[in-house]
Amino acid sequence: MKVLAIDTSNEICSVAILEDEKLIKEVHSDDSRQHSINLMPMIKKTLESVNLRLNDIELLGCGIGPGSFTGVRIGIATIKAFHDIKKIHAIGINSLEAQAYNVTLKKGKNDCKIISLIDAKNENAYIAVYRVHNGEMSLYKNPEIIKISSIIDYINFEEQVFIVGDVDKKRIDPLIQAKKAEELAQSKDVCEHEYINEREPLAHSIAIASFNKYNKKIISSFDNIEPMYLQKPQAERQKDGDDQKYIFEMSQTDLEEIENNYNDFESSWNLEILKQEFKNSVFFVMKSNNEIIGFIGIKTIMNEVEIMNIVTRKDKRNQGVASSLLSYVIRKIPTEKIKLEVNEHNINAINLYSEFGFKVDGERKGYYNGENAILMSL
Repeated sequence: MKVLAIDTSNEICSVAILEDEKLIKEVHSDDSRQHSINLMPMIKKTLESVNLRLNDIELLGCGIGPGSFTGVRIGIATIKAFHDIKKIHAIGINSLEAQAYNVTLKKGKNDCKIISLIDAKNENAYIAVYRVHNGEMSLYKNPEIIKISSIIDYINFEEQVFIVGDVDKKRIDPLIQAKKAEELAQSKDVCEHEYINEREPLAHSIAIASFNKYNKKIISSFDNIEPMYLQKPQAERQKDGDDQKYIFEMSQTDLEEIENNYNDFESSWNLEILKQEFKNSVFFVMKSNNEIIGFIGIKTIMNEVEIMNIVTRKDKRNQGVASSLLSYVIRKIPTEKIKLEVNEHNINAINLYSEFGFKVDGERKGYYNGENAILMSL
């Protein structure tokens, strides 16, 4: 499969062509002010240099940010134009994931965690954490914006950690050294961490990520390829106040709040099932401005955790609530295996679980009122 990928999300405009996972050609330009001028000639020249035309391309990949507002839109508009004209499958890859793939290109695919960062100014950073296991990369902590001082919460010194991005090492290293000293004082084994903080072209890694997602069928509708904005504009933040999201174990009071506003949520469970499961399972709620915007229920049996349900408030969908709750369980609940079941037609949920590394184990025929349930585990 021939893959064409482009990235205009930062100061480096880049174009890459793959044959499956083998790089055929990559070119880039460092003038961020000229992306709209340079991109199309770069694509044309890159294709011609390897004797290809757009008709030969079978998959498109595009960087969706976080990054330059204008730059990201230039790349997405170009990919959408190619899709409309040539009807080629297209996949959007966020910059944090692309940076993580750059690490595997440099360091190989040994088991490790990759903390991917982009400076978001005002002592904030965009962050996502990825896990490489048995040669495959999956999401571990979904993309969001956090305080730079909180980065330390995602570093586990018991395994190899790579930190990649443009956040200055000097702003992170004192925190890491302090935590490392605590670990050593408790006679724990400590693995080294490594910084890879150069901003580099991302088209090559976007192409590989797109190829892998296509092969794993982690493909959302093309209409969902939109810029990734993890932070509201300043005017909206001032209007809405603190929009920080927090996760807590669900209390009886939380359950009563959900019960009183159950029409704001949409779930395959009716309210009575939720109230019954609350007695037998552990639930976590996500809150923003002290309002519940989502919840997840889990049940632990021996050394396995089963995810019972993930629900997002209707007006908070597509804002990372479900992925944050899923990430929380993966990171915080000690277990040897996490399993779940999902309706075969719930493609968005299946894509989400696949992003986090869940694999299909089987199916239950007719489980959802005649529709099959897909069994998955991590």
